[in-house]
Amino acid sequence: MRQLKDSFAFKNRGKMARVLFAPALIALLFSTPVVSDNSMQGLALYMVGWLFFMLYIMFRIWATLYVGGRKDSELQTTGPYSITRNPLYFGTFCLALAMACFLKSFSLIVIIFIGFVIYSRLVIKAEEGVLGDIFGEDFKKYCATTPRFFPSLKQYHSPEVITVKLHGLKTEAKRLWLSVLIPVTAAFITHLRMAPWWPYHWFKLP
Repeated sequence: MRQLKDSFAFKNRGKMARVLFAPALIALLFSTPVVSDNSMQGLALYMVGWLFFMLYIMFRIWATLYVGGRKDSELQTTGPYSITRNPLYFGTFCLALAMACFLKSFSLIVIIFIGFVIYSRLVIKAEEGVLGDIFGEDFKKYCATTPRFFPSLKQYHSPEVITVKLHGLKTEAKRLWLSVLIPVTAAFITHLRMAPWWPYHWFKLP
């Protein structure tokens, strides 16, 4: 029987993300932003960025409480998994949008949605194929009632008590601490792009 670790797309999902987003981030460094940091648009993007960043933290911790350390051994259908089949990926999607908002980059937002389509067709589809092999008819019924990606709150349900594996939560906590670098790095890059002394204003990029 296939396992998640046997899926090429699943094993290389991090590399795929880097291939998609690294060129865009490099292009930002050599461009002048269209949205000023001190404008109303800039302030709005900054606030929306923090909203997405908080959603990222919430969904990653919430989902890890339910599934951490047992992703391919137990089928989770409650809590965050009752409103979306992929709450962890949805959280990461929110982080990517937060980064784009912090960078005041509409171009990056477009690239993120393109990346989401590619991820959905390759990584998520491959992962769900493996889960279908493992959990069979139960997983098919779950897919029939729960959205693949974007949450639907009307279906939320959860037991009053759940068992939490601390190892999975500890691993996710380390990842969340590192994510604090996102707004810091974005602020630094935005400062460079707007600084008159920065020599790489080769073109404008929205």
